[in-house]
Parts: sequence; C-alpha cells; structure tokens
Amino acid sequence: MRTPLSWMKMVHTKDGLRRIPISLVSMTGEVLGSEFESSLERDLILRTAFDSGVDWFQTQPVKIEYLDAKGKSRSYTPDLLIHFLEGSSGGRRPMLCEVKYRTDLIANRDQLLPKFRAARAYCREQGWDFKIFDEHRIRTQRLANIQFLWRYKSSTHCSTYYAQIMAEMVRMSGPTPMLPLLQRLYPYSRQRGEAIWAWWTMVVGGSIKCDLDQPLSPATRFWVDESEKEVRWDYSC
Repeated sequence: MRTPLSWMKMVHTKDGLRRIPISLVSMTGEVLGSEFESSLERDLILRTAFDSGVDWFQTQPVKIEYLDAKGKSRSYTPDLLIHFLEGSSGGRRPMLCEVKYRTDLIANRDQLLPKFRAARAYCREQGWDFKIFDEHRIRTQRLANIQFLWRYKSSTHCSTYYAQIMAEMVRMSGPTPMLPLLQRLYPYSRQRGEAIWAWWTMVVGGSIKCDLDQPLSPATRFWVDESEKEVRWDYSC
C-alpha cells in the first residue's frame, strides 16, 4: 500500500529502509538526521523533491538478488526509487535510480554491468524504469536554479503580495520579466524587496512559472497557467 507523504517521517520497511518526505529534505545533506551517501545523491534528491510531479521517493529501496558469471549469488541495492503522481507528465512509471560519478562508471564498468543488468530485469518485472545518473545528468542549470530557490521553500508572507502580483500577472498578455512588473506595483524599495521574496516563493510553489533549464536573470520571463486566470485574487491579508 502506498504511504501518504504526510505519514512518511517514521515509516520503515522490514529491511530498515526509509521513505523521505519532501518537507524534510534540507540543503545541508541531511534528511531525518542521516547524511546522504554522497553529495551527488543529495543533489538528485534535491531535484526530485522540487519536481511537482513526484509523489514520494525512497532511498535504498530494494535489494536485488542475482547470479554472477560464475553462478555465485550476489545482491545489489540501487540508490533511489521515485514514484510519480498519477497523470503527471504523461503518466511516468516508477523509476529506480543509481547514482554514480562518471569516473566510477568508467573505472568499475565490469563490476557494475552485472548489477545494472539485474536491475533492468527486475524493473521489467515490476513495470518500472531503471536510470543511471552521473554528475552530467544531475548537476545542470536546473539544479543550480533549484539550489537558489530552495531558501524560499518554507517562506510565508502576507497574502497581499501574492494577490497583487497574481492579479497583475493574469492581466499580462504573455511572459514578462519580474523587475519591471514589481517596479510598477511597488515604487518604494522596502516594499519591492519584500515583493521580490514573495515572488520567488510563488515560483517555488508553482503559482508563477519559468524555464528552470535556463539561467535565472533579470531577463528571465515568467508566466502563469491559464487556470490561474480563472481565480479571483483579492487583496486581503
């Protein structure tokens, strides 16, 4: 049975493996008081936790038994299992992940290939996908943007900023940069500074969209979904 996100904090499998609630992932490399096995695994988890299409994920999710070329029994434990929300991004299948630096993949190719073949066979049986992530797939511009935005993940501000910004955004005919819009709404620097903070929390929350695969800059253009244009935004705090 799937464990709801709000109940994951102290849930363990029979093998002592843990599911991680997104709200408990930190930028410090710790979750539930335990360090990630590597900074590269931490970075993939940050990307995963920021993905609005993710339902839940679990570290060291399964031990896969297999036979090596000599018929000897072996086992392999991948790093991460990601489950996606139903209907998100075309209905993505659960994804079993291995995290390795590229130098490790090259240097230990012969030892790793049997493990990866066993993982692919296991995933075929489960209806999952198996993916290998190295630093070139993980440490992209998207990760750099997520690291910048992470500080705004748990921020709370007066809803007045949200309502005013959203009311202005829905009036825009297309994508727009942030600063000119906020300068029109908030001529005083203190207000504008608070509004900028509110803006980034809205990006984190998904109310305001942008292309996270491109560098965030004064030229970045933002937009809102059509569904937001149907909401009545009042200015009450």
